[in-house]
Amino acid sequence: MRMTEVRVLENLAYGVPVTEALSRVCDYIDGESPGAVSAVLMLDESEMQFRLVAGPRVPAPLSKVIDGLKLPASIYGGVGGEAPRQGRPVTVWDIRRDALFADRREIALSSGFTAAWSLPIWSTKRTTLGTVVIFHPHSLGTIAEVPKPMETAVHLAAIAIQHHRNEMEMRTLTRRLLQSHDEERRLIARDLHDSTGQDLASLLMTLGRAGRRGAQLPPELVEMLSESLSLAEKISGEIRTLSCLLHPPLLDVCGLGVAIEAYANELNRRGELEVEIDISPQLPRLSEEAEVALFRIVQTSLTNVHLHAGSKAAKIKIDFDAESLTLTVTDHGRGIPAAILNRFLRFEGTGVGLAGMRERAKALGGSLEFETSENGPGHGTSVKVTIPSNNFRN
Repeated sequence: MRMTEVRVLENLAYGVPVTEALSRVCDYIDGESPGAVSAVLMLDESEMQFRLVAGPRVPAPLSKVIDGLKLPASIYGGVGGEAPRQGRPVTVWDIRRDALFADRREIALSSGFTAAWSLPIWSTKRTTLGTVVIFHPHSLGTIAEVPKPMETAVHLAAIAIQHHRNEMEMRTLTRRLLQSHDEERRLIARDLHDSTGQDLASLLMTLGRAGRRGAQLPPELVEMLSESLSLAEKISGEIRTLSCLLHPPLLDVCGLGVAIEAYANELNRRGELEVEIDISPQLPRLSEEAEVALFRIVQTSLTNVHLHAGSKAAKIKIDFDAESLTLTVTDHGRGIPAAILNRFLRFEGTGVGLAGMRERAKALGGSLEFETSENGPGHGTSVKVTIPSNNFRN
């Protein structure tokens, strides 16, 4: 059992899907019970039914009918509620007679099973997370005590499910944080444009009127007005640039392609980077969330190029078809150090930038990939985001 424990825990550490980790638990249980097959069912968000998340050897027809199983609440001290404090209850069903299998008896029997166990999966706080169901080809009597290997397997299932829940909660919080940041940027950009920008415009007009009366003013005052006018014009330009960087109005009005092109042109004008654009003018409009997310990914990628890549050149390319859209940002800089990339791939903390890009992609049902080389010809980094077409506007 020791190797199984290590394998499951390693899977979780490397961020494999919960279904894969729980499938390894099922592999062990099936190996310990010749002729039997196991399945892990997880309590859904409504806490009203159990969804099948793993059962690699359960026949497909049986998998279909046990997904959504509603087990008797008495087994768990109430579905979603606190589990009993004494021992771990084991329920044994005779599939040929038990009412729970009334709607699935024929399929279970035709699959070669006449009995089943149910072992509850509890959290450390003794609340119900799910259940392990083990189907047997032979009838079973009452089980007085859960075999130790099975107890360990159920414990591993509990760790995997709790890890999955914690990860989902963290992703939800991260998405809310990113959405809050985006909304704050939008509000600040609007205030800079509508309030501070308008005040500066009024100041420029006042200074301009005063400057036109230069003949009536002392020379030193004319010089001061000229300097003030130049300074106000510079501040006004910086305010416009900052407003566009925080949330470009073109993103809302014209869409992602135009906003990225304007952003790249601004970087080129300021000499910070030399950005090449390859975006079709037929790029469709995306949902507001998708356009903001992809624009932020472009911003973060180009910021990383500017600060860390040691390269002045970058390229942004967007490809799309009826099924998906792919955004790629590439450079020919020094590449991402292997240690940082490996931490990212293991879902460990690598700063807000990389983690934020990953969460933005996942929130759209998409994926984020990195290709990087630290030396040799063709070295540099490629950031590729692919999102499904359900993010396109109708």
